[in-house]
Amino acid sequence: MREKVLEEKHVGYVLGPPGTGKSTAAMVFALAVDRTRWDVIWIHVEGKILKCVHMSGQERKTGTIDIAKLTALLESINAQNCLVLVDGWTYTESRGDLEGTCFLWYTSANVSGEKRLVFICSVASRGKSSADFEYDWKILEHEVWSWTLDEYLDAINDKEFFNNVLPKLDATSNNTSSTNAMQQAMKKRRKSQSDDPFDNRAFLLETKYHYAGGSCRYMFLYTTAEVIRQLNRAIEMLPDYSTATLSSGSRSPLIVNRLFALFESHTSTGVIAPLISRYTAIQIGIKTGPDEIKHFFFKYREFANPAFSGWMLEMAFFISLRHGGLEIFDESDNIVDKWEQSTVVDSDGVPELKKDGPVWIRPLQWNQGGYDAIMVCKQTRFVRMVQITRASAHTFRIDYFYSWLKKLSETNDSFNVDRLEIVFVVVKDSLQNFTISNATTGQGLLEAFGWEKNTEISRDARVNK
Repeated sequence: MREKVLEEKHVGYVLGPPGTGKSTAAMVFALAVDRTRWDVIWIHVEGKILKCVHMSGQERKTGTIDIAKLTALLESINAQNCLVLVDGWTYTESRGDLEGTCFLWYTSANVSGEKRLVFICSVASRGKSSADFEYDWKILEHEVWSWTLDEYLDAINDKEFFNNVLPKLDATSNNTSSTNAMQQAMKKRRKSQSDDPFDNRAFLLETKYHYAGGSCRYMFLYTTAEVIRQLNRAIEMLPDYSTATLSSGSRSPLIVNRLFALFESHTSTGVIAPLISRYTAIQIGIKTGPDEIKHFFFKYREFANPAFSGWMLEMAFFISLRHGGLEIFDESDNIVDKWEQSTVVDSDGVPELKKDGPVWIRPLQWNQGGYDAIMVCKQTRFVRMVQITRASAHTFRIDYFYSWLKKLSETNDSFNVDRLEIVFVVVKDSLQNFTISNATTGQGLLEAFGWEKNTEISRDARVNK
């Protein structure tokens, strides 16, 4: 973008969801400009008040002005060449006083020098825009994508940076809205690791990732409690037409920007805008119901970041269980089972079991291995363990399934399991080609439940929902 704006005279727009680092990226742009050739004016927008920084050579001037005085400020710059960066553009400024003033300055006569213009947007997109406007002004967009888990992990490998943000990696503390059971599970896992927070950094980050998702601002600047408050407030802003909001695309004015991430699609042109985090998906699912979540998921299933689309499938699964149940299909698209509407209990252990019907259990530890859901029916002595995935292949970690069954045998609610099912639930498009990888572990552990050693892979069920 720097080359195209400075050398090819494009008007730049830096886009991305809130909290991805757009202003920081633009600051790198500004500081890399040759200030022996270019004066740089940075304008930060806060309502009608503009905070301005003028950098000329080694000199820097700062001040605050009213938006009505912006024209006078820009016309007072006597530099041969001037680059203006406007930080904080939103829909309300589109074609309004701020943008209009900047374009008037940009097009005004200046035969002796050059002018350049860049907008750093507080939103993920500029919405709809006319083709003539794009062409006439040589509009150039640059997206700053939401952060992936791997990018976060790379960042905290720097020990100085990690120590600086450590107070914000607090999702295991008692100051969040997590349930006591969830906190206890997290603390138990943490005790098994080193006492040095730096050695424990991946766990601390992954736990916060449940809430912060792709927003590095949420991850590194705010506490978990603050993130939860901001997300809940944004979710409350969802209108009654939430289906349209969730499925309308990143350029729709209906989008509540804080609730969405933005990633480059690697399978087609364009971008994908999934929900920002797993916590957000859960809360919106509770608010809107299964139809809206499934509609949103299937709209983007081919393009989504794997972690986010995995969350969406998992959320659709549990929300459907709570709202009417699930129909289960085989690879020939025949309905093979109906999983009825049921109670879902959040627990990493074995909760109290009903005597007269099934209970579904959802693990609290979101990144635990092996299974994503367990159905237990004490009345019929039946246990169904479910792995939910949108991948085309998956490992079969029998030891994880056995570990939970062992926990069951040690509780006051224990019973002899007469029937054990292990089911991989995948989306329809993946079912025919879905395979179990060779990385199967724990063969023979389920012999007590009627699963003969080394035959486990042939016994698992693969279905779609």
